[in-house]
Amino acid sequence: MRRWYLALGIALLMLPVLVAAHEGTGVYYTKTDVRFLPPLPIKGNVFQSDPLQVVPFASIVVHRFNADNRDVSPRSASAPLYGSGIRKGHLVYLPNSGSQWQVSYSRAAITVEVVGESAEDVAAERDQIVKRISALAEATQEERDIGPPLRITTEVDLTTAFITYVGVRNSRAELALIFLTVGLAVGIPLAADPIIVRLQKVTGWRAKTYGGTRRRMPTSTSSPDREDQIAPPVT
Repeated sequence: MRRWYLALGIALLMLPVLVAAHEGTGVYYTKTDVRFLPPLPIKGNVFQSDPLQVVPFASIVVHRFNADNRDVSPRSASAPLYGSGIRKGHLVYLPNSGSQWQVSYSRAAITVEVVGESAEDVAAERDQIVKRISALAEATQEERDIGPPLRITTEVDLTTAFITYVGVRNSRAELALIFLTVGLAVGIPLAADPIIVRLQKVTGWRAKTYGGTRRRMPTSTSSPDREDQIAPPVT
């Protein structure tokens, strides 16, 4: 209890966090697949019409897209983008149907995830990314002198194109933060008290009460006999 000021300071520091958790809002989220369709089985296309050849081509487009955007933020495709705490951004990747130990890319499709604070912003960014992916697919084949009839084409999988609102569970966050605040307000003063007492002894200051007047006198280091001497009370 004598370190009440520490508990009060911790409560004041955690107050903005509690307010933010109470007023927190959700995000809008979309997930869309851009499929890569092989051309007719006509000779002349280095990628052929074999799906096993189309998948590497989709991987090339993904790498070019992410390299052009210089997106180096750490993200995981094993969970939805909003689950990583990002409120505004996108994620473009080739879906992995394998595991964390052995990857397997069996679908010639690129997944686009976008999160934002409004449905309009999410839709606009998604459409822009889809157009960019299609443009990169065209440019990659043009660089290899592949004629239009032999090119791999792209299309949006309309069954995966959606925009949804993902809310937040404010009550659970508030309850967790309250428990955290109480734990810190109790634990830190208990842990800091012996440290503070030891520091007070090291500095050589002591407090004693005489006649209701509380005075501090430094201990003398010149004589052991004067160690417990104090100033006489004022009359």
